[in-house]
Amino acid sequence: MKNTLKLSNYLFGWFFHKSERFILGISLAISIIMLFVVNSLYSGNLYEHIAIEFRTYDLVVDYSGVGIVFFLGLVSLFVSLFIQINGFYTNGKGMYSIFTLPMKRHEIFFSFFLSAVAAVLLYFAVWLVTMVLLYFPITSMYEKEASKAILYISEEVTLNNLNVSITNGLFLAFHRSAFLSACFPVSWIQALSLCGGMFLSITAIVFAGLYNEYVFARVALFMVVLGGFCAAFYCVWIFIEDQFGYSMKTVMPQSLYLCGLALFLGIILIFVALGKLKQRKDI
Repeated sequence: MKNTLKLSNYLFGWFFHKSERFILGISLAISIIMLFVVNSLYSGNLYEHIAIEFRTYDLVVDYSGVGIVFFLGLVSLFVSLFIQINGFYTNGKGMYSIFTLPMKRHEIFFSFFLSAVAAVLLYFAVWLVTMVLLYFPITSMYEKEASKAILYISEEVTLNNLNVSITNGLFLAFHRSAFLSACFPVSWIQALSLCGGMFLSITAIVFAGLYNEYVFARVALFMVVLGGFCAAFYCVWIFIEDQFGYSMKTVMPQSLYLCGLALFLGIILIFVALGKLKQRKDI
């Protein structure tokens, strides 16, 4: 176990300095710019419409398109993980060094797996902290604009000198936003689905990186990675359907089913991957 943790720490540090820090930095920089650009584009006559369309933080986040940047960054992270792990195989010296360590092969696999989990967790954690911190400057700018604006409720009723400091909170923003509620759920039911889907995707991408025998098997593993994404972010489709189809479906049973299925498939993949590694004769 000690050797597994040491190797996973080395693999994570190597991957972070080579790829992840750039993925994180570029995706966050683009997202911050997009959030502030949205504010500058809509300032001035932002509040000259009905009250229900106030640009609270959840609306700013969803309308700015930072969710797309997040998912592109997450996909880039998984691609980089695959390239890193596969590089140890294509580089014969690197794979020889890894598999001739005084460790069992299942410990090697879990070292790669733990380093990949740490990389994905870091990506989510840094994004979460950034989204929380940006809440305060973004909302303060909108509150300042609202205090100077005139709100037309109807032809007979107008309001000015508005105080919108309590119209929305950070918790409600994470609950209302399609992007924030999907990637950083406040419900443990949705969190289970997210964790299960990411577990399946990480297991499949590590397996694909270490498995280089048949192309079709790798393609199947890439499809499993995609299936893990669908299970992890299932509530996004429910949210979209609620908005455009005016339905009121609950995510609880579907999320539990998808979480259980993803965990089951992920565990099966781990056993299959360990069996394949033990059978390798090229090292």
